[in-house]
Amino acid sequence: MNFAEWRSQPYVSNATPIVIGGCGRSGTTLLRVMLDSHPNISCGPESELFLVGVGGGIPPAELARRFDFPQDRISELKEQCSSLAEFTDRFLAEYAGATGKRRWAEKTPKNVAVLDYIFAHFPKAQFVHVIRDGRDVVCSLRRHPQYKLVNGQMTKCHTDNPIRICIERWVRDVRAGLAYRDDPRYCEVRYEDLVSDTEQTLRRLLAFLGEPWDEKVMAFHTVKSASRDVEKFPHNPEATQPLSSSSIGRWRVGLTRTEAAFFKALAGTLLCQLGYAADDRWEPDGTYQSLPAVPAAS
Repeated sequence: MNFAEWRSQPYVSNATPIVIGGCGRSGTTLLRVMLDSHPNISCGPESELFLVGVGGGIPPAELARRFDFPQDRISELKEQCSSLAEFTDRFLAEYAGATGKRRWAEKTPKNVAVLDYIFAHFPKAQFVHVIRDGRDVVCSLRRHPQYKLVNGQMTKCHTDNPIRICIERWVRDVRAGLAYRDDPRYCEVRYEDLVSDTEQTLRRLLAFLGEPWDEKVMAFHTVKSASRDVEKFPHNPEATQPLSSSSIGRWRVGLTRTEAAFFKALAGTLLCQLGYAADDRWEPDGTYQSLPAVPAAS
């Protein structure tokens, strides 16, 4: 059976997983480590298991590395399961049990694009859509990743992704999530609230999830675990640090006026719809901080 067939096999779970998604660089990793700090919730690294063309294609060795989980057991589970959904359910439940948690959660930003699949196989799932000011997201996406592993060492990158692709990604991913806004299984969390009004935002979220409040979610940055090892996962080291609101409004120095006009043309309507701007009269402050030059190859 090929991957497409394995993914499409019927399976309906009675589990109540938490699924996190949204446009990349919106705070999904930060929310992941916060929820993973809760005594009832296991939210490990990105598994990508729900995604089309990726999911079941991830080699057991890679899942084992990400989750610090026995590779032989992962291979055994894949052999035992008749579908990708069943494997996802059993693997993440077993991982949660191994960490002493009773409920599993999965954070992959692109989950937002496959909610129809997720809800078809996990009808009791709850989806948390993380949204951030698109102007700040674009400033972050264009420079992501900032680090990569080279020969086992965390190395600084000089990434400069095309701004049009970044804007279009934000619009596409946010709209994909908003399509489920009226679904009772949907909950929206703003990055700005998460870092500026953290306790109340998490209290509201945990109430939606049916989980009790626990102070451990506020001390997420003090928790050590294999799934937060920055040597293994170098792309979001800031998500394991104490909270900071310094990235809110970074677009003011991260966009040129020309780029701001481009953003307005492609995404201005959505920005206003979400309440991040009243109209299109906003402007950056003109102090755009350009990327350092990429060193010439030796």
